[in-house]
Amino acid sequence: MPTRRDFFATSALGLSALPAFGAAAGSRTADVSRQLAKTDPVAARLYETIRDMPVDDTHCHPISDRDRVMTRDGFIERLALSAFPGPNYFPDGVYDQWHAGDERTRAELDRRYNVGKKLAYINNHFGESVFTKFMVKEMASFLGCEPRFEAVMEARNSHQKNYYGYVNSLFQDVKLDNVMIDTGYADGLDAAGVRKFSEAIKPTRTRLIARVETIQAELLKKNLPFQEMRDTFVKRVRDALDGTGNFGDRSYGMKSYLLPAIGVIKPVYDAAAAAKSYEELRAAHAKPLADRELQARQGKTFLEYMLTLALEECLERDMPMQFHAGDGEAPSVILRNQQPYYLEEFVRFDKDGLMRMPKIIPIHAGYPLVSEAAWLSHLYANCYFELSLMTPFIHQGLVRRYLEIMEAVPLSKILFGSDAYHLPELYWLAARWGKRFLSQALAVYVSEGVLSEEEALEGARMILYKNNRAVYNLK
Repeated sequence: MPTRRDFFATSALGLSALPAFGAAAGSRTADVSRQLAKTDPVAARLYETIRDMPVDDTHCHPISDRDRVMTRDGFIERLALSAFPGPNYFPDGVYDQWHAGDERTRAELDRRYNVGKKLAYINNHFGESVFTKFMVKEMASFLGCEPRFEAVMEARNSHQKNYYGYVNSLFQDVKLDNVMIDTGYADGLDAAGVRKFSEAIKPTRTRLIARVETIQAELLKKNLPFQEMRDTFVKRVRDALDGTGNFGDRSYGMKSYLLPAIGVIKPVYDAAAAAKSYEELRAAHAKPLADRELQARQGKTFLEYMLTLALEECLERDMPMQFHAGDGEAPSVILRNQQPYYLEEFVRFDKDGLMRMPKIIPIHAGYPLVSEAAWLSHLYANCYFELSLMTPFIHQGLVRRYLEIMEAVPLSKILFGSDAYHLPELYWLAARWGKRFLSQALAVYVSEGVLSEEEALEGARMILYKNNRAVYNLK
């Protein structure tokens, strides 16, 4: 049985310490149990219990039905983070015209801009990733087909007439119980679309999270005077948290995307300084800058002031604030600004000489700066640690990462998440692989006598659902 030192002494992805993976079509959790039993009986015993635990996904997004019929390339393009910059590789509007166009339109755009060739370049690379090859085998086991991408898409497309039924089956297979939905990205859904998604996945329950920048952006379009802007913003935040101001429903917390725009962020209480910064931002909107970092920092003090107001409302209600940290969807974020330590001043939330302990959740595990995010959560009692997007994209490497996190972060502060978007399979893969690799990581501690098996299982319960319910005050 490998020790913690074995995991940290292996390659950058920690793969050489792991047993070889093999999966056949038609096999699912029983196959995982058999595989673990061959190499790690302790992990197999833990997994037998953990696989049946409910899961709360603390950070994810609603899903439309636009992806009910998919090709291999279309699936990859909707999935791959490297495909997110796609529109930016062409003049404004060309990407959308190509996707919406007929054969003649596409041919003309390909002649002028090589759209298809560039997108194929992105898709082919992601198609050769270990993640994709593992995903295809896992999907094939669920769909009962051959483990080939084309066969998987054919089997998936056979559910197009009852697509949300297929989505529901994925959710129930991994026992998703609560999903905390960040409506700041809703894949084009309106309130009716979000409600349709919520109804379709029952008995899984949706709990909405409002995004600061979504509320703010809508008001910035109105070009309001500063005081009216401030008062209207606070009113909208309160309506989102207390009423039906978030897609016709209430929110259980908020999220901010400010960190990757401007880097280090600090609370601002000076209304006069914020007002001055707001006027600079209004003037700057008429003269966009070519440099994206300078553009993002326009109105910095005003943006920090508005975020401070929103966090005050969360603190008053004992609601958490999620902060985007680590990871990132280039090029809409500035990757070098996503250092988790840059959140420290908002974690502290100092005022009148006191740190006031709002609930802060840096999301995406701070990946790839996992150690920094873990240590921030170790040092500050009010700062939590969240696993999304690293789970599932790092797959087998999650064993090493989970060990790294659990050595620093109390088990009572680790939150499971996926950041699932576009495709329901991301929800499913995250929960499926999260349970598998969490079982293996906890088995290391059990084998070393660090945890008893019951302590390990209780740790899994906390990570998979108990902590989410405590931090969001769910009943």
